[in-house]
Amino acid sequence: MNRRVVVTGVGGISPMGVGWEQTRAKLQGTENCIRRMPWDHIEDLQTKLGAPAENVTFPSHFTRKRTRGMGRNAKLATLATEMALTEAGLLDDPLVKSGQLGISWGSSAGSTDAFAEFTNLLRNNSLEGLNATTYVRMMSHTAAVNIGVFFGITGRIVPTSSACTAGSQGIGYAYEAIRFGRQDLMVAGGSEELCPTEAAVFDVLYATSTKNDSPQLTPSPFDADRDGLVIGEGACSLILEEYEHARARGANILCEIVGFGTNADGTHVTQPNKVTMQRALEMALGDAGLSGNDISYVNAHGTATEH
Repeated sequence: MNRRVVVTGVGGISPMGVGWEQTRAKLQGTENCIRRMPWDHIEDLQTKLGAPAENVTFPSHFTRKRTRGMGRNAKLATLATEMALTEAGLLDDPLVKSGQLGISWGSSAGSTDAFAEFTNLLRNNSLEGLNATTYVRMMSHTAAVNIGVFFGITGRIVPTSSACTAGSQGIGYAYEAIRFGRQDLMVAGGSEELCPTEAAVFDVLYATSTKNDSPQLTPSPFDADRDGLVIGEGACSLILEEYEHARARGANILCEIVGFGTNADGTHVTQPNKVTMQRALEMALGDAGLSGNDISYVNAHGTATEH
């Protein structure tokens, strides 16, 4: 059973803004959202650059009780999902808790301040600072789980934690869940929060931009003088839905997902393999029943690293 899969809601939070209107305005104004961060106190960290999602306001119903198991990652993810459910006309719909709606969500890690709470145990042999929510905020699937609890979602949950592809795989697996009849609707997307630990991960690999005095000029992935990536934060949530189901309830269909392909390089943790990359593209085209000549736009994973 191969069913059509459409998108009926979107919610996004990024350094470019909260929601599409803010994002579009900054895109049209060609505004660079890279900032010099207050990281000068961190010894040997070469990059001082980041892209924070500024001016994010959480609604009053994001109470302390409802968000005590959330770090910033999960809160951004949950807010983006509320935006997407609202656009899809599903926020207060019984469908949300019916089991027909599932979650497929990607994050590389949970909230890093929760990781820090565990360091006291390892360094000082003390549980001081740990509490019942520490692990829930730290775990890589914190966003997926917290989205489910916040909205009462009871369908399948698929956490994806695969670095830069986590969000894309989340969308792909949600598409497959609907296409093959396992769910009628899925929340799909990804989220991360900004922390100097993430910058340090790439800094020690010499992969970060160090144009600290000219943040407006970096990153520049398609420039011969590119010098590396800049870490940011945000969340984007999509509501995926079976086509006939969406039509029957009068949903506004934004677009259709027609193909997905994924695999693993099997050769190296960080160095891409062009052969398996090609296979993944061919798998997606085959799944969609398209040829390369049918593609008019490619969204590049422009990291701005030198190689």
